[in-house]
Amino acid sequence: MATTEEQAIAAINAAEQMAISNVQLIRQLKKLIPEPFDSLTDVAVATNTAGIQTVAAAERKAVRTVSKAARTSRRNLSKALREANARLRKKNGQLKKGKTQSDVMRLAQRLKKKM
Repeated sequence: MATTEEQAIAAINAAEQMAISNVQLIRQLKKLIPEPFDSLTDVAVATNTAGIQTVAAAERKAVRTVSKAARTSRRNLSKALREANARLRKKNGQLKKGKTQSDVMRLAQRLKKKM
């Protein structure tokens, strides 16, 4: 199963490829452009392609802003929360008598520290 990060990067890659293919279409339709502007077509295609690649690279970088250590920590906290909820809740999902959500989080943090 792909993470949200991987899905976002795949979407960025697909958008980049589609935009570049649209720009390449201009190069193929060059014969329809009047003679005086013919020489500008290749420059425009190269400039647009570079711009598209720059934007896609920036978007990819923005998606991966969380460090590997932070991702690992989040994953461990998620596991710890599942464990803490299992310990402090009844089978019907209610918290056991005298327990609060604070207790759940406190236990989860303690369990995470042990991981």
